[in-house]
Amino acid sequence: MSRRRKFHFYLAVVTFCTGFLVATSIETTKLTRKERFNDQQFQQETQLNDRILSEKEQNQHLENQLLDLQRQVGKVEEAMAERKSEAADTLSQLEAARMLAGVVAVEGPGIVITMQDNQNAANNADIANYIVHEQDVRLVVNELRAAGAEAISINGQRLVSNSSIRCVGPTIIVNGIKSAAPFVVTAIGDPNTMESALNLPGGVLHSLQDFVQIDVAKKDHVQLPAFVGDAKTKHS
Repeated sequence: MSRRRKFHFYLAVVTFCTGFLVATSIETTKLTRKERFNDQQFQQETQLNDRILSEKEQNQHLENQLLDLQRQVGKVEEAMAERKSEAADTLSQLEAARMLAGVVAVEGPGIVITMQDNQNAANNADIANYIVHEQDVRLVVNELRAAGAEAISINGQRLVSNSSIRCVGPTIIVNGIKSAAPFVVTAIGDPNTMESALNLPGGVLHSLQDFVQIDVAKKDHVQLPAFVGDAKTKHS
């Protein structure tokens, strides 16, 4: 083999080896980069998973706190509802007591009884039997109370616990106020119950109807004024 051929041969071998080394180096570099990329991606995925787990734990903690707060709010709401109910009961009892005491005006269904002297009273020898007396009005009032009347007035005068009904001549005095016939007794309560009580056989109306004139009217709505005066003072 001539020198020239040897030279070309060696040159080819060197070129081939160089090319091989270059190609190997490129592939190694690519592989290294790929491995580094895979490592970075793995690290990123690991960090992301850690963050997700941390967020889940925090969310769970917040959910537990929310549940605790909801339970606390529920207890507070229950306590407030109970206090509100107690306050409503107390207010209802207070209103009922004020109504019974007569210190507030009231309205509602009721009954109106109008009592007048007998039109023929002047023609009778014993006129006193045919005019309305305080005991007649008192009988009606007592019957209404027994029938569940919640509030009663006589000629606009509200009856309270210490009210009295007195007769002075042809007039009646209630709460220190004098008034003449007709005497209008107004009561709040169940109209049917009160009317039935007044009309019982042998009752108030039956015992008075032959002597004085009495008219009874059931009402869907009546108004009674508040008591005016000192409720502690005995009206005699």
